[in-house]
Amino acid sequence: MDTTNVKRNDGGKRRKRKNEVINKGKDTLIKKAYELGEFDGMDVALIICKHGRYTTYRSRDHKPWPP
Repeated sequence: MDTTNVKRNDGGKRRKRKNEVINKGKDTLIKKAYELGEFDGMDVALIICKHGRYTTYRSRDHKPWPP
């Protein structure tokens, strides 16, 4: 068995698992921001940057918000 292939596949699995954990955390943050905005009446803005890509959430639909 070629050990380089095993190492490469194992690294890919680790990366995939790490991304799954990060994405689950991101989804949890968005859910919590939604809950804060809905149940507590707060104005919430959430900006997440991962590898140069932005995910945003805002509790108000007004274009100029957040300031």
